[in-house]
Amino acid sequence: MVIIKVKDMWPLTVKLYWDPWRNVPIIKPKQEEIDLLYQLKLSEPGDARPAFRGDYERLRTAIVYEFGDDKLYRKYVEGKFILLNKVPHWDVMYEVVSSGNVIGQLYYDPYSLTWRFRLTYQGAYLALQDNIVDTVRAQPPFHADKVIEKSISTSSKQVVVVDERGSIRGIGEVKGKEVTVTKVFYDRTLPVETSDKEVTLEDVLKYNDEGLESLEDKAIKYLKRIQRRYPGLKPVVSYSGGKDSLVTLDLAHRAFENLEIIFNDTGLEMPETINNVNTVSNLYDHKLHVASAGDIFWRAVEVFGPPGKDYRWCCKVAKLVPIAKLTKTLWPSGALNMVGQRAFESLDRAKSPLIWRNKWIPHMVSTTPIQYWNQLACWLYVYKHRLPYNVLYEEGFDRLGCYLCPSCALAEFEDVKRIHPDLWEKWLKVLRDWQTKLNMPSEWVKYGLWRWLTPATAKKRVVHRLPGYVINWREEYTLRLRESRVNLVPIEISEVDKTISLKFNRELVPSSIREVFITNLVNIGFALIKEKSLVFEKNGVKFEFSSDSLRVSPLKDSSALEDLADVLKTIYRVHGCVYCGSCVLWSKKGAVKLTPNGPYPVEHLNSREARLYIEVCPISDQLVEKIVMPLVMNDYGAYKRKTRRKLVL
Repeated sequence: MVIIKVKDMWPLTVKLYWDPWRNVPIIKPKQEEIDLLYQLKLSEPGDARPAFRGDYERLRTAIVYEFGDDKLYRKYVEGKFILLNKVPHWDVMYEVVSSGNVIGQLYYDPYSLTWRFRLTYQGAYLALQDNIVDTVRAQPPFHADKVIEKSISTSSKQVVVVDERGSIRGIGEVKGKEVTVTKVFYDRTLPVETSDKEVTLEDVLKYNDEGLESLEDKAIKYLKRIQRRYPGLKPVVSYSGGKDSLVTLDLAHRAFENLEIIFNDTGLEMPETINNVNTVSNLYDHKLHVASAGDIFWRAVEVFGPPGKDYRWCCKVAKLVPIAKLTKTLWPSGALNMVGQRAFESLDRAKSPLIWRNKWIPHMVSTTPIQYWNQLACWLYVYKHRLPYNVLYEEGFDRLGCYLCPSCALAEFEDVKRIHPDLWEKWLKVLRDWQTKLNMPSEWVKYGLWRWLTPATAKKRVVHRLPGYVINWREEYTLRLRESRVNLVPIEISEVDKTISLKFNRELVPSSIREVFITNLVNIGFALIKEKSLVFEKNGVKFEFSSDSLRVSPLKDSSALEDLADVLKTIYRVHGCVYCGSCVLWSKKGAVKLTPNGPYPVEHLNSREARLYIEVCPISDQLVEKIVMPLVMNDYGAYKRKTRRKLVL
């Protein structure tokens, strides 16, 4: 079930209930039974999922690590249907739900390379009742980092802190013989009472059958209604190898007689995902189309450097271009594309409409039949219909996709390293090469600091715990350009009397690319007024080239600055083209071709076509906007400037 909250950060949150007698979660309670159930108190959005084999193993290991034995595991985890709810953390953290109570938090600590477990107030209350945790009595006030005991004797790393009346006040960590407060409980809500029965998956399915059937019926009716709305469009399902797209595929299979499947092979998928895609497509006997990116990522990383959460060049070259190229070829008149998107995955998806067109693939009408399904409902559907889900989930993977995605947590990278050391070693070699090129310390790789290009808040949070580590974004950006295949760096930048001069580390327009460069600049609206010395003009502003320099005058307003950005984009595109085909794909047919010296417009482009031609290129959109312009403007956030020209498709 879904509740809309206007004031909260998440506009959509999950309502999950717990049946105290049957000791099972309920996704959609009957109206007459709702007063007999507890609503789970989870952190937003509350999108909890079932624990898998790998999760149970982590829980047991973490509990033994904290308390020296597995008593707490055997009492509250073993034989129980455990739910895990992902919550904000600088790496990975889950709330652990057992018998209707959040008993603790399972989290990964990269500094010790360990999965750890921390009791909540409810967990501590239950554990004290059952006398299976140690306590330390102390006097208030209680606050984090306060040392409350200096001579404790215990094998546990974690103890419950109580006051002189025996009331639970927090959690303490044992280091040597000292106990330091690590968590103070301000909300001391008592745990709910349940039968504490051991339950099976069959029990959970049995008591959720009606609720699940209601969701299924509604989703299938929705898909049939959408098909009537777009009768001329071929139904296709974007299948990723994940559980959400698996549920979507099965629902679409039940709703439509004929459909086709598309899979985006980024070249960065794990073998289990490829195997699952083949297994699933054979099971449903629908035609499978693969949008393959080949080795484009490995070629492009030599130009762009490692991708980041704020530097997502990889998505365009490995995902968007292959998918757009395939679908424009197969369904030039359009298709009805069903995707496994859910509102509780991200804030953007929570705000997404049910039907949309991606601006980069406007011929595809996209929709999702499971927008308002929570994870538990999806998994119960998979279990109920015995669908062949990806075996990586059993290992504890929470999300699937590119195994080196910068959006992954360090804990997820550790799983990749454990299961596929060969794949991780290939990426690790690239990271270490860039670490050397960028003159970075080993922590840059070890703690995943490469996952951010800018000095983002999350990056600073990690660096704060690394004494001596200094973020120098200008040096890093300069070295990224110098050490990339482009090797073109603005080394001197001066601005005097509305004239800006940029000096680079090498020749800007060598004879080998001269013709391509001139054609590119003229086709996006610049006039060539001196061919021999390369002087261009636009809107009264001159752009004068010498061997290794560019002089712009007068830099009178924001329009001139944006024209300078276009010139830089043209320069870097010619030098650094990765031949992804983006410019050809989104330009009118026959207007652009790729040459050994980069993209080449063979027809004159109008203003709209020129803007499209410039901005669809990942060199323009990412390398120049995220690295070159920040160096020119001395602002790593320059790509957010209000005057930046936007692409309107």
